Amino acid sequence: MVQCCCCCWSSGTGLPAPSCLGPCLSCPQITGIPVPAAPPARCLPPHSPQGLLSILLQTMELWVLWLLFLLSVVQYPQPIDDVLDEVMRLRMELQAKFQEQERIQLEREVKQLVLMQSGTSWRDLLRSALQPWQVWAFAGLLVLLLAVWFMWRKRSCEAEISGEEKKEKEKEEEEEDETWAYDLRWLLDERIQWPVQDLQTGCNRTMALIDNFLTVLRRALSRTFYPVLQQAIGIGSAFEGWTAREEEIVYQVLVALTPPLGHLFHLERDTDQQNPGRNFRVRVELECRCPTEYQGMNMLCFQHHPDVIRRMTQQPNLLDTLCTDSYLDVKKTVHWFCTLVGASWQRLPQSRSWHLVLLPSKRSCNLRLTNSQESFQVKVLFGVRRFASDIFISSRYRGPRTPSTMWPESYAVAETKFFRHMAREAPQDSSHLKCLQLLAHVLARKDFSIHSIKTIVMRLLHTVPVSQWQRRHFLLQLSDALEQLRVSLEEKHLEHFIVGNQSLPEEIRLPPDVLRARPPNLFHGLAQDPAAHSQAMQAYLDLRQVRSRRNTVPSPPPFAAPPAIAPCRAPPAPQQ
Repeated sequence: MVQCCCCCWSSGTGLPAPSCLGPCLSCPQITGIPVPAAPPARCLPPHSPQGLLSILLQTMELWVLWLLFLLSVVQYPQPIDDVLDEVMRLRMELQAKFQEQERIQLEREVKQLVLMQSGTSWRDLLRSALQPWQVWAFAGLLVLLLAVWFMWRKRSCEAEISGEEKKEKEKEEEEEDETWAYDLRWLLDERIQWPVQDLQTGCNRTMALIDNFLTVLRRALSRTFYPVLQQAIGIGSAFEGWTAREEEIVYQVLVALTPPLGHLFHLERDTDQQNPGRNFRVRVELECRCPTEYQGMNMLCFQHHPDVIRRMTQQPNLLDTLCTDSYLDVKKTVHWFCTLVGASWQRLPQSRSWHLVLLPSKRSCNLRLTNSQESFQVKVLFGVRRFASDIFISSRYRGPRTPSTMWPESYAVAETKFFRHMAREAPQDSSHLKCLQLLAHVLARKDFSIHSIKTIVMRLLHTVPVSQWQRRHFLLQLSDALEQLRVSLEEKHLEHFIVGNQSLPEEIRLPPDVLRARPPNLFHGLAQDPAAHSQAMQAYLDLRQVRSRRNTVPSPPPFAAPPAIAPCRAPPAPQQ
């Protein structure tokens, strides 16, 4: 046994000295402090009882020292070797894990306790909040909801049944439409020859010709007292983009007239009920220009000095040339213009490539121009504009009884503006012009008025969305137009499209009296003449009874895009 250098034994007993209370730091080879065994009996010296007592005291002192040593180790651990450190660390980790598990378990128990307490509180709260009358009210609400649900379910079933019936009805209507489309084959079997001439080219050529005429005539009439010729306005079917004629196309223009210097135009409404439509007379008056009204100006008055002015200018006034009883005469005006056209034709550049022929007419100037390849007609009408609107009183023909001093009201400029507006709004493949052209071509053969057919198409254009005028809806729109014609014939009533129409595009200007007027009935003659009405109905029924010999319905001809409409040229403001 290796003994520590600091250990001392006294009296040969082998006990450590009292000062030796722990392991020596200078002796690292000692791994522990061995507990000394009890000395053999032979080591006890043979002493007296006092000696035994001394030994007992020493032994007790030794145990006390060991106890103090253990307490010091527990309370104040001293550094030990690596093995004791590892054991201590493992023990502390185990203890920490055990404490963590206990903490987690405690948290779970606390959460469960909280949930149990909250559930109990909600049940207590509901039990305390819900009174018996509230329970009954809630039950009544449930019953009401169930009743509403049953009623909704019943109506849904009825709606489904009615929807099926409606589908069956629509199917029947579609079959009728197919049958009606089959009946429309006669229109397509007519083999209509669409005009070969380009309408746009013809319109431009016509306007250039009339502009050249007017330029020459204005220069010649600048020092006279004849009506002032304003810029021409293209009107009629050709300027609207369609035509009902297979042969030579007629281009219509309206030349507005304004009073010359020293003259005034007064429009007087014709009150004779025997003349159909709205008619006017143009009363011509000499303007008073006395010096009292024009102070500082030495001017002669046309009203008070007509003879002096005639003698000075060597020109007659308008009352002496184109008037009858102080009213502007249509026939005299037409004859005067035709004479000027014939006299000035050789001054126009068109005279070198076209041959001009003046056709006889009493209320318009009709020109036919021909060359080696083609020919076309120009119909020149005259008119006076009403206020600053698109309504004119014109020289158009209205019947054999129309007096020469009567100027019927014309809506041609407003109608042309309407078609120009629809050409901008309608899709590119719109078929409304082809529909109108086809109906006008076929129905005109049955003595139907082209203007009435045009009115029906304009009303459909005004009510049916423009998207439904595409090429694929051609037969549908054709059918609608014929159906509208049938209804109008049966009722003997077809209202004018322009008069009294307050929903026209803003660019179309109407006088206040035209805007407020009651639309005239275009079928007024049918209502007054039963024989004419029966003849018109029979003509329509004959169209419906026509059947094609073919077994299949041919597709519509490949319509090209509608020709562009020539500009209508807004009329200038009237000269005061």
